[in-house]
Amino acid sequence: MTATDTPAAQAQGALLAADFGSVNTRVTLWDVVDGEYRLIARIITPTTIGYPVDDVSVGLRRALAEITIATGRRFFDKEGQLITPEGTDRSGVDFFVATASAGRPLRAAIIGLMPDISLDSAFRAINGVYVEAVATLHLEDDMTEEDRLNALVLTRPDMIFIAGGTDGGAEDALKNIIGTVRLALDLTDEAHRPVVLYAGNQTLVPYIQEALGERTSVFVTENIRPTLDEERFEPVTAELGRTFDIYKEKHGEGFSEVGHMSSTGVLPTAQSYALIAEYFAQSRNANVIAIDIGSTTTTLVGVFDGDVDATVSTTLGLGHSASLLVEQLGVERLSVWLPFYPRPGEIRNYALNKGLRPASLPMTLRDLYIEHAFIRASIRYLIDTARVGWQGVSRTGPLPDVDVILAGGAALTNNGHPAYNLMLIVDSVRPGGITEVLADPYGLIPAMGAAARLNPEAVVQLIERQQLERLGTVVSVAGIPQKDKTALRLKLTTDDGEVITRELPGGHLVLLPLPANAEVTLDIKLFGGLRVNGKSRIKRKLRGGTAGLLFDMRGRPLRTAETVEARAELLPMWVYEATDDPQNDIPDSWLMPIEIAEEDALDMDEGELATATAQAKPAPRRGLFGFLRRQPAADTAMDDDEFMRLLDDDQPVSSGVGIKGQTGPLNPRKVRKPGQTGPLDSNVVKPDDDDNLRGLL
Repeated sequence: MTATDTPAAQAQGALLAADFGSVNTRVTLWDVVDGEYRLIARIITPTTIGYPVDDVSVGLRRALAEITIATGRRFFDKEGQLITPEGTDRSGVDFFVATASAGRPLRAAIIGLMPDISLDSAFRAINGVYVEAVATLHLEDDMTEEDRLNALVLTRPDMIFIAGGTDGGAEDALKNIIGTVRLALDLTDEAHRPVVLYAGNQTLVPYIQEALGERTSVFVTENIRPTLDEERFEPVTAELGRTFDIYKEKHGEGFSEVGHMSSTGVLPTAQSYALIAEYFAQSRNANVIAIDIGSTTTTLVGVFDGDVDATVSTTLGLGHSASLLVEQLGVERLSVWLPFYPRPGEIRNYALNKGLRPASLPMTLRDLYIEHAFIRASIRYLIDTARVGWQGVSRTGPLPDVDVILAGGAALTNNGHPAYNLMLIVDSVRPGGITEVLADPYGLIPAMGAAARLNPEAVVQLIERQQLERLGTVVSVAGIPQKDKTALRLKLTTDDGEVITRELPGGHLVLLPLPANAEVTLDIKLFGGLRVNGKSRIKRKLRGGTAGLLFDMRGRPLRTAETVEARAELLPMWVYEATDDPQNDIPDSWLMPIEIAEEDALDMDEGELATATAQAKPAPRRGLFGFLRRQPAADTAMDDDEFMRLLDDDQPVSSGVGIKGQTGPLNPRKVRKPGQTGPLDSNVVKPDDDDNLRGLL
């Protein structure tokens, strides 16, 4: 894409786009107004991929019904079919594009010749698609033919991706592997045979089609590695998109109907992020990072020195994949962002609850810290893993200067405060230099990336009209500043000549409100060997945003505090400095260590865990029957038999179980009615009523 204006005569008609996430479906409508494309309507609605509907098209139709109410535009004819092209009465649309990250990832067997050449290129190609590699075969895998056959049959892949051999190079080794693939297809039930994508030695294309074409669908593209020193990803990426579309249509969930409605089929959302990130990199000659964290998957795109690299993780989501996230990262990596000692099982329990209710929001301050720890740690882990393949980027140490960050997903764009969004993005990515941060709360990037295949001019117009939310500009200091010592002196000059000067201390965040449409001239001088963009003195124009200008004076590399007590001081302070919200100090009870590792707690039975917890002397906890502590401790003591009788479903609730020395029924909860002055009524709780038991916590 190039940033060119589209004359009115060349402008095309209305364009509808839908992005299906695991939790939300985002629908946008664009149309030509005064000769250029503008956003007409956008809506977010729950994705209907699960029970009881199991059909994403239902959620799409609901969203379009709401757009019809708002705009008066009709989308479906009397038979329920999408009207296309657009009618003279402005009903329907000219184009409809669909992207998806919802549902199970495409399972693939990856085949190459050499692990560090063709196989490496194949894995880099699938990074931009929701693919789970279930088998890997190559010449150095030390597997017998029987082992390879079992790997292809027993893992039941949806796709077999074959790469290897330079054009005109060796053929025999690749033919042997293709023979194994042919036998695996013969042994697989015809209804469950995987499709084959071939991106290897082009000399073997006729052989591939003859050997496999009658057994399954075969997609052929240009060689991903035509020479040892050259890689071609664009043709393979396009075919992977087609394969993804076919997979979605075959596996129900309403994607078949959506795929037939769409002008491009159903494309993977990650490809759109790669395309839009590449546009920003080329049009601004910039280093770009795009990140989208969702319920099931997290997408990361890095563009450095013009090289585009996309990575998709299906184990680092915040909802459906939350338990896998904890398993992959480990409790220790998450705990470095917590200002308290987590209770045994607390982190894993939170992840399990998120898996059951992916759209749920943190209800307590502790839950909020855990959720944000998931965000910061998972994105950082993905960056550290992906940067190995980024052009000109070292494997360790601070990232090179990042000019633009594109952020998507509710976790990074809908925290209720633009500055909070900005702080989380900075903590997660940790960019260097002066960085413009753009957020995509309405899912426009997936839509624009898909639409670019049909009408790139429309997408350029939408980007240049600033349809993405400009959160602000971040100035990140490189080096290790001394805390509370002057690290930077700045002078801001507004367009009307007003001058603002300030000295900023090291170790802090400093937010200066500056509207998105405002521009200032920034003149800064750094001290103590600190640098911004490799310089100690910088003068340049900057634009603001919904959050403003954020000066990150914490240094690079950014290090979190090593102790819980230090984090309890720093994390609330950073939130206050970034948002100007009242500071929520950490309660002292949160800082009392519980000396039981979560892994140990999972292996204990209830009695062992209770004994170990008591020995660790944690902060007091109420427990199910904490209301009994209104009595003196000596009076409320119960032995194990009495406690178990309280939980026994066969024990009559009306008779109760008394405290030692007490006679008469026990009323677990009593509620005084409004205006009541007499005895309290009993609110009897049945032992098998989970909701009421939770109310006693």
